[in-house]
Amino acid sequence: MKTFSFAWTDELGVEIGKFAPRAGYTMSLVGEDRQNVVTAVNQGIDSRLEACFVPARGDCFKFQTPEGIRGRISGTRLECKISPRSLPVLIRRLMESGDEAAEALASGICQTLDIELI
Repeated sequence: MKTFSFAWTDELGVEIGKFAPRAGYTMSLVGEDRQNVVTAVNQGIDSRLEACFVPARGDCFKFQTPEGIRGRISGTRLECKISPRSLPVLIRRLMESGDEAAEALASGICQTLDIELI
């Protein structure tokens, strides 16, 4: 596992892109995690002139209730598929949000890529 400080660096972005699945990073989110990703994605192109929702790259974000749980309390999920090029942008936005839950989500995503943020 590679270790990085919990501060965004270009080197961290390169590592995230390198370890991201080529077919796209997938996740299914509810609650606060779902809202934090929606907020990060809805920024559009940011001050670094980067975007994390580019359908031409294969990025896909959609609200969906999984089959088999319709009518139950679990609610709608945000189904995400994020390209290796967009994933570092999303993680940076989550890290820089100032929101503790968003930062925890960024750290959790990195852990699944064998990257530890300390």
